[in-house]
Amino acid sequence: MKILASILCFASVVLADDFKLIDGKEYKNVTVSRVEPDGIVLRTKSGISKLYFVELPKEVQERFHYNAAIAAAYEQQGRIQGAAGVAGRGQPVEVISHGAQVDINQHLALGNVTVVDFYADWCGPCRQLSPSLEQMARSDPEIALRKVDIVNWRTPVARQFDIHSIPQVNVYNRGGRLTGTVNGADFEQVKRYVAQAKTGS
Repeated sequence: MKILASILCFASVVLADDFKLIDGKEYKNVTVSRVEPDGIVLRTKSGISKLYFVELPKEVQERFHYNAAIAAAYEQQGRIQGAAGVAGRGQPVEVISHGAQVDINQHLALGNVTVVDFYADWCGPCRQLSPSLEQMARSDPEIALRKVDIVNWRTPVARQFDIHSIPQVNVYNRGGRLTGTVNGADFEQVKRYVAQAKTGS
């Protein structure tokens, strides 16, 4: 019985984890669903988040065997595949910023429609919209979903894009041009812009 109890205790430790970024942002009681060369993909209550190793403390980088050279090669390969429009049954959802400024152009999946979701973990309407966006991206290989966690209203990324309300969703066409912006959890409007972006208008 003692052995079983210790196995169950160990299993619960494996299932739930806490992470703290260098900037102080915390992810509590999350599950690591995938480890990639440049970061870890977490399942949180609000959906899927990716934490890049450069945002994490050294001990976490060591724990997951982070290698900067391998990560750089992996990111480069991802950009090449994105530019070539390589897609499976749907493209992976990617969190591209946790409050830091970001060059959206580097994350656009040229040849496909890119949907950029500005959100925060504390935002109720964001949590409401997120599953629909993720399902749409997973089921349609022509759509790439990029998520930007603004963290709070004062972060560099919130100021960079002049974000005053979330969720905010920007839809970019295959050529990387902004087709439209949706403020609020209006999934139907997002779908209309995606349809427009697919035809290039």
